[in-house]
Amino acid sequence: MNRKNIPEIRTVEKLNLIHPEKMQLSNGIPLVVIDAGTEPVCRIDFVFEAGSRYQDKLFQASLTNQMIPEGIPGLTGGEIAEQFEFYGSFFNVSADRDEADLTIHTLEKYLEPVLVLTRKVLLEAIFPEEELEIIKANRIQSMKVDEQRVESQARKHFNQAAFGASHPYGVIGEAVDVSLIRSQDLSDFHRTAYGPRNCRILATGPNRATYIPLLEKFFGSGWDEAGNQGGLAFSDVPPVNPVGKREIRVPMDSAVQTAFRIGCPLFGRKHPDFQDLTIANTILGGYFGSRLMSNIRENKGYTYGISSHVAALRDTGFFVIGTTVGADVWEDAIVECNREMTMLGEQTIPESELIRVKNYLIGQLQRSIDGPFQLADQYRPLWMNNLDFKYLSDFMLRVNHITSAEIRILSRKYFQPEFMITVAAGPIES
Repeated sequence: MNRKNIPEIRTVEKLNLIHPEKMQLSNGIPLVVIDAGTEPVCRIDFVFEAGSRYQDKLFQASLTNQMIPEGIPGLTGGEIAEQFEFYGSFFNVSADRDEADLTIHTLEKYLEPVLVLTRKVLLEAIFPEEELEIIKANRIQSMKVDEQRVESQARKHFNQAAFGASHPYGVIGEAVDVSLIRSQDLSDFHRTAYGPRNCRILATGPNRATYIPLLEKFFGSGWDEAGNQGGLAFSDVPPVNPVGKREIRVPMDSAVQTAFRIGCPLFGRKHPDFQDLTIANTILGGYFGSRLMSNIRENKGYTYGISSHVAALRDTGFFVIGTTVGADVWEDAIVECNREMTMLGEQTIPESELIRVKNYLIGQLQRSIDGPFQLADQYRPLWMNNLDFKYLSDFMLRVNHITSAEIRILSRKYFQPEFMITVAAGPIES
């Protein structure tokens, strides 16, 4: 190798992906194994259709998920945590609008005792009232602090405006709703939502021969007999019902800045325009060198940061621009955002800018699959939408072959200011 010569720069045309192996446990639970990695460490994801869209009471889903590791017969939450730590393992829970997850990371040699403990935590959670009151008090305090933030108010009111005040994706929960939750509410939701018929399991690591028999042993049978029947009568989420008002102001007299959101409801990953729109959004506000950053931050100095997103949910999605600016320039900043959207649909993108964005996206895509657990992070949302890694390969193709003309047409179709809902929160008049 002659180190005096600069290496040739080559375009990455395709992804070399490890294809997951799909199977089922004896009780019908879908299992996917990503056989990847070199270190003797594995990750097991238990994914349930138990997000907030399925709850009967506000905060029922998130509090159920949070409380699962807080107590089982004979063990307190602290003792459960100590047992996981004894094996050098990590146990995490999370919940969003659509799914609720329980994830464990552990050394392979301790997988069996860790799965024994995980089964007990998952199936035998008792939701102790004393622990629940502590968690509720913390949640309420956090909400009170959050209510004073202009960013939170802009986000909540945008979701409500975009989806509808009664829609599962748009409803705004208040502190009083947290206080109304009781331990029995969590037990009821756990009994119906955390059963085998609502569960998927994703196992990631270098030794599939170890994972499959152990998962079959502890989760492939005996689950129904433990009392978790599962099988919520999940219906499709209701149609999006955005408010008729396109401009919403949320007065916050004590604030010193103004946060705003500009956007509209759109569609999910399966829509034929989703991938191309993701590329167009990157140009608009999806990375640090985007047009919004260049204009609003670098040229105008209105903010430290601004971004835009094309977000996918299970049945729908949305587009949104978000930032926080000085209270005296928020209207000017909104004008500039609308101008950038309009320009993207009217003017052809310079080839140099398109190449820069393509290189950025290709690099980001390669980094996002660099390692077994990163592969799992990419696969899980695809799997929940009945997609697979072909989706990522198709996206790489679109990044490489999309043209300036296609981006202009797509932007003109979706990034139109007259389609947008604008929400501003701060020291402004209602």
